[in-house]
Amino acid sequence: MNQRKQTLLGLMSIVLSMSLVAVGCSKESDSGTTPKASVETAKPEVGDNPIEITWANNFSAPEANDNYVQKLLEQKFNVKIKNVKFERQGWKDKFNILLASGQIPDIFPIDADETDMARWADQGIIASISPDEIRKTMPNYTKALESIDAGAWNVGFYNGKNWGIPKVWPTGNSGMIPGYNEAWLKKIGYTEPPKTLAELEDVLSKFLNNDPDGNGKKDTYGMSARGKLPFQMFTSVFSAYGVSPYQFKLGGDGKVVYGGITEETRSALKLLNKWFEAGLIDPEFITADNGQLNDKFANQKIGMVDNMGWRNFDVESGYITQSALEKGQHVIAGKPVIGPAGKAYAFSYGARQAPVLLGVQLEKDAAKRAGIEQILEYVATNPEGWLLTNYGEKGVNYDMNGDFVVARLTPEATKAGAGSFYNPLVYVDTSMVKYNTTRESLNLKAKLDSGYEPLRDVIGPTVLTAKAKYWASLQTLMDNYLIKAVIGKADTDKGFDDFKVNWLKSGGQELTDEANKVYAQRQKK
Repeated sequence: MNQRKQTLLGLMSIVLSMSLVAVGCSKESDSGTTPKASVETAKPEVGDNPIEITWANNFSAPEANDNYVQKLLEQKFNVKIKNVKFERQGWKDKFNILLASGQIPDIFPIDADETDMARWADQGIIASISPDEIRKTMPNYTKALESIDAGAWNVGFYNGKNWGIPKVWPTGNSGMIPGYNEAWLKKIGYTEPPKTLAELEDVLSKFLNNDPDGNGKKDTYGMSARGKLPFQMFTSVFSAYGVSPYQFKLGGDGKVVYGGITEETRSALKLLNKWFEAGLIDPEFITADNGQLNDKFANQKIGMVDNMGWRNFDVESGYITQSALEKGQHVIAGKPVIGPAGKAYAFSYGARQAPVLLGVQLEKDAAKRAGIEQILEYVATNPEGWLLTNYGEKGVNYDMNGDFVVARLTPEATKAGAGSFYNPLVYVDTSMVKYNTTRESLNLKAKLDSGYEPLRDVIGPTVLTAKAKYWASLQTLMDNYLIKAVIGKADTDKGFDDFKVNWLKSGGQELTDEANKVYAQRQKK
């Protein structure tokens, strides 16, 4: 059996090698070592021989090679691009097979995370790049990046080097805010959403007991939660205590601690269990996902949802607002309620993401490296490059209504190569939102995405060796305990103490120690 597997693997490698030569991926050196990052920069020379760039991505793959967007980039920068296309789902397994065959693209797929980065850095597959070089060759991009989060550079810092080009997703900085059935609020005597945790409890109690839908039956609940994704579960309550159970935070002693084992989480769970026992929380929350929350809110089974973002209050949002309007219900946004923490906090994923990674061969090729950096600067921060890579050809693939892009939904548009395959940094420069965000949406953001302090992980996406070993099991421990504590199947006194000990013994202590080390190192910069 083993011999048969080896034979099949060998044949697979041969087939892959033959097919991948056609896409022009660079071959890894046999040394297996990673050269130090070069700080020298060089502009790509304009001449008869264009620089060849192997461009891999798993996002918005162009329908055809030699497409309109590709050709314009090639002409402008005197390069020849060879596309390596992957689907969004299942890309990593296929990409790892490509890497295992020794074929290393110049630009890596956008969905690679910090764990991938660390593994590929250890294997000598990706390039380390001097931050000074990036700041020099990509000045506008650096300014846009640091205006969102100057700490975004931390994600790519591993083993004393910077890997790739830092990237952020500005939308991630927004927090989750609650939405309420406006008619229900008026029915129970509230002219505006609750502002405090005590008021929220009163609202939920009356949603349960005061027949807010007017059908003469006691068949409503105050709220539900996304039990299928506990990360987003009861965020309004945990935030009122100044904690997210799934994020690292600073404890009172200034040390990093995991939120789920803090006293704030214990207190929040006690309140949630009280609400559950009183019937304020829909017991089906355990198996609920966003689809079920959509249905329950629209059909007047619950009166509050607390994992909404400001965009979800747009009338065309597929989550809560649109389905509610179709059933004659209107959702009104509230601010995060103030509780024991003393401030209005809102759970936020944060903007930081893993960097755009480049193949190790670029460490020795300053001209190609500089060429790629200049292309990325152009497509990320220059309106001409941004519109080209996102929408294609003006007058063919899109039109302009003032500053706003009106895309043409024609077969030609899908063939142009637009859609961010060639722009992995598409979201970073927020000055570009004027092209694809309506004035109504901008006003909605200004109105709703304010008046609170985001709760973010104090270290954010970070390479932690303990995470690779223990994260999955630690998450399962947390998921199970939180749900059991809410429904009363686990107590929040000795049971919480026992859970904390178990979590720490199961790798949590090692993870926390490493997180503290990383945090301390960053404070010295």
